Amino acid sequence: MPCRNICTRIGSSFGVGIKASVGIKYCSRCEVYLFHEGYTSPCCKCPLRTSPNNRRGKEKLRAKQAIQ
Repeated sequence: MPCRNICTRIGSSFGVGIKASVGIKYCSRCEVYLFHEGYTSPCCKCPLRTSPNNRRGKEKLRAKQAIQ
């Protein structure tokens, strides 16, 4: 399903950091970070990434979760 540009209205602009611990999810098709309750993008119905992609990001997320 193509992108319907809903993501540009919902999207958030965050810098580098641990986004998954805050609840921000990434749509790989629209290439935007979203605050969204569901697991699929409201724009293109593509599954959203809920965890970091690289090793360093995963280590930071695990460390932060261990503290809590």
